[in-house]
Amino acid sequence: MNILIVEDDFIIARHLQFLLNGFGYEANDIATDYPTAIELLNNKIFHLAVLDINLNGYQTGIDLADHIRETLGIPFLFLSSHDDIAVVNAALQSAPHAFLQKPFQKITVYTAVKLALKNYRLAALAGESSSKEKEDTTVIKDSLFIKEKQMFTKIQLSDILYIRSDDNYLELHTRGKKYTIRETLKNMLQQLPANLFFRVHKSFIINLEAITAIDYVHVMINDIEIPITNDNRNELLSKVKTFS
Repeated sequence: MNILIVEDDFIIARHLQFLLNGFGYEANDIATDYPTAIELLNNKIFHLAVLDINLNGYQTGIDLADHIRETLGIPFLFLSSHDDIAVVNAALQSAPHAFLQKPFQKITVYTAVKLALKNYRLAALAGESSSKEKEDTTVIKDSLFIKEKQMFTKIQLSDILYIRSDDNYLELHTRGKKYTIRETLKNMLQQLPANLFFRVHKSFIINLEAITAIDYVHVMINDIEIPITNDNRNELLSKVKTFS
């Protein structure tokens, strides 16, 4: 879980970074203003953003939240010391997934992050995620198009070795590169041709043509061991026979 911290107070930012890393997250990037945050967001994958409402410069954390919601669709929470109702109401218009009040404690940071991730998932399950989020992947003929930044990258289906799920993100392992995209395994499976791809485990889809070996508990793709559930093993074997 990669988390971006956007906070212009260095001491507060480093304290927050220390706590988040202590929880097992990767909070290695800190931005102190809007332009720096935008540059990081454009060049790295983040699963959550913690945004101070007040930032150095003309643009605020609220402006950054609007950008994240409209173009990236990742969860975010606001960090604030404000008790001004007008400021809080303005922040609420950006539909944050949680609030974290300064000065914060270890338990309040932990709770705010968990709440933000939970609220994000609930919104997605309820169909409240943006239409952009649902259009990040599409299959056309023999190719998968995935959205990276503001462009779609074409990947030949035959080049995909396997797909691994990491919550609401997927790792696409191809013959030459790994891609990380925002999508669920269920939605991806519905788009892929069933005669070429098979879900062997709750977290894995494999390319049947890429299999190099099978035993009772694993399927091998080159030197990668991928688990097989008991329920899926017989069906997998029957599908593999069609390629022999």
